[in-house]
This record gives sequence, structure tokens and C-alpha cells, in this order.
Amino acid sequence: MTNTTQPKNSARRSFLKTSGAFSGGLMVGFALPMGGPAQAAGLMHTPSAWVHIADDNTITLISARAEMGQGVYTSMPMLIAEELNVDIQKVKVAFAPPGKVYGNALIFGLQLTGGSTSVREGYDKLRLAGAQVREMLVAAAAAKWNVDASTLKAENGFVTGAKGKKASYGQLAEAASKMPVPEKPAMKDPSQFRIVGKKTTRLDTPAKVNGTARFSIDVKLPGMVYASLEQSPVQGGKVKSFDATKAKSMPG
Repeated sequence: MTNTTQPKNSARRSFLKTSGAFSGGLMVGFALPMGGPAQAAGLMHTPSAWVHIADDNTITLISARAEMGQGVYTSMPMLIAEELNVDIQKVKVAFAPPGKVYGNALIFGLQLTGGSTSVREGYDKLRLAGAQVREMLVAAAAAKWNVDASTLKAENGFVTGAKGKKASYGQLAEAASKMPVPEKPAMKDPSQFRIVGKKTTRLDTPAKVNGTARFSIDVKLPGMVYASLEQSPVQGGKVKSFDATKAKSMPG
């Protein structure tokens, strides 16, 4: 049986790296105990998920966990949205590329989805990332307006202050990406939750209803070949003969 117990000392997983790899934006990733090779310049160790805020105020969760009907493309954005104080509809999900750094810490560090681990493995770190990004955005606004960060509030995609001061997350993203990453940001007490644990509409339902959702069967790659399993049309039927000459002549 696979041991899917939450790793001890989850604070070790909270070390973040920031990057401006997405032009003009703020990206935050996580370093897990399993480590992994550095990605392209500036991305460094970013396993499991990234939070990216673009200039146009788009918030994207880049996730290594697959949506298989269990609802993780709604539940995981809920964790980010909760700490960023934004509507869940504002958070988009993008697929993570293959890589050891995207391993599932609860399933031997492999990049896979299963065992009801997606939310358990991501609950702490996604909330932490959301809180860290929120505080970095506030810090950027405080520096821009030359005010104390404690006088500002981040909510609904904007940082606001006294005398009508207001800036969107997207407007602050580039400056925020240069701010130090807070190791222990203020995270919400569960009693303050407005999204997590509350009824919400699944984000992936519209695409499934209107036919725009992409499934594995929709993937087409250059030079792609197809294979099918041939079965007997009658129960108990057996193969009488087949010609494997061409198959055996191929390398592999």
C-alpha cells in the first residue's frame, strides 16, 4: 500500500523562488524536499505548481496534477483564490510540462495524479503561495506610494489605500516580482474562508458542455501513429493466424 501520509515539517516546502520569466509578470514556485534540476534561466526549482500574474491581471495556476473528473481544476484554484482574495473565476489553470521537479511528494516524487493526493499535497503550499504573492503585491504598492504596507488592503484583484489609491494586481506584478519572498506570510484562519469549504461552480463545466474541452483523445502530434486492440467478434474466439513480418522488420 502506498504511504500517502502528509510529509512532516511542511515548512521545508515553503521556500519559494520568484521569476520574471513570463514577461512583465510575477511567478512563484515551490521547492520540495525531492529537489530537481533547474529549469530555464530564472525559473529555478519550481515543482508542482506556479502562480503567475500577468500584466493584464490574469492569474494562472500552472499545475502538474491532471483533471480526471475529480474536480482538481476547481479545488486547486480555490486555494490560490482564497489567499489572493479574488473570485475563483479569475484563476485559470495551465498544464505543467514534464519534469522531475513536478513530482507528487506523496507518491514517491513521481509526476502523476492518484490516491486522492492532489489537494492534500497542494493544500499547504498553494495557500502559502497565494499568501506570499498577496503580501508581495502589497509590498510593491507600499513602495510605489511610499506608505506603510499595513495601511493597504489586497482584495478583488486590486491593492487599495487611503485617498483613493488603487492599483490592479497586474499593474503591480512586475514590481512585486522583485520583492523579497516572505517566509511566513499571514495566512487566513479557516474561520475567514470565503471560498475554501464553500459551495462553488466547477470551472471546467462550461468547456465540457460546449465541446471546447481538450481530452487525451484530442491530442494530435506530427508523425503520430495509432494502434488498436483487435478482439474476437465472438466469445471464446482465438487467433488462427497473423502476419508479423513487417512488425518484426522494424527496429525496437
